[in-house]
Amino acid sequence: MKRAGRILSLVIILVMMTTVFCFAASAEDAKQADSKGGLTLLDTYPKDGSKGASIENMSVKLYFDGEFTEKKLKGVNDSTIQFIGPEGEKLPTRVLYSPKEKGVVLVIVDNDKDGKIISGKGNSEYTLKVSGNIRDDQGNTLGQDTEIKFTTLNQSANNMINMAMMFVMFGAIMVISMKGAKKEAQKQQQVRKDDKVNPYKEAKRTGKSVEEIVEQDQKNKAKQAAKAARKAAKEDDDYDDYLEEGVYRVKGPRPIATAGGKYITGRKALAEAKKAEEEARKAQHKQYKAKKGKGKKKK
Repeated sequence: MKRAGRILSLVIILVMMTTVFCFAASAEDAKQADSKGGLTLLDTYPKDGSKGASIENMSVKLYFDGEFTEKKLKGVNDSTIQFIGPEGEKLPTRVLYSPKEKGVVLVIVDNDKDGKIISGKGNSEYTLKVSGNIRDDQGNTLGQDTEIKFTTLNQSANNMINMAMMFVMFGAIMVISMKGAKKEAQKQQQVRKDDKVNPYKEAKRTGKSVEEIVEQDQKNKAKQAAKAARKAAKEDDDYDDYLEEGVYRVKGPRPIATAGGKYITGRKALAEAKKAEEEARKAQHKQYKAKKGKGKKKK
């Protein structure tokens, strides 16, 4: 009996110890489940540790696997997110939820108390702290605190690079322009040189007669004139191609009546009246001279 009692006591002790370990394991599992919270942060923009972020309209996009809507969560998660500046100062923030993208939370730097826009500092580190208490529409939480750190763009260095590129572009444009102008000047100089041909010097240099040199020079000038005429005609045709529909070229000014216009300016009537008056004056003068001539004959 004593032996059986000892065995029974040992079994009871083992059962009690196993129960304690089971409860401890269950508590640990529950603690781990609480730390996970059921909500997962999938991605951020900018990413943690990234560089070159814009200093204008500073914001961070958070991508979760849960659902966030303004209707259910307005003001709920405002205290769970903090924007920290490069000197450790807390920046005013606004938390917005995308109605089109599921699980997207946008955190932006808000205006200060006076309503002034807060601009970021170049080449500085900013931190976004997300509390583990942030929750979605279903009440799932992140479970653990998360920090996203990023560095803004070095604006001064960027400005220097832009200025250097601008100077390089201006320099290249000036060099190309100067080369083009020099080439055009050489071309014009060559044309003027070709236009002035000394037949005697050419005859002496080539051994040809002066008549042959003059004839060749006239042929060359005729070819140049024909080439220039063809070029001018081609440019004229190209200009016609660029004329808009309903716009036509004319050789000279023409009266509106040729196009069917019936507007009467009165200039024609004035011209005809002036012409008739001039003819009447001439006729009167002619009669006066005739009468004067007859009077002289009678004397």
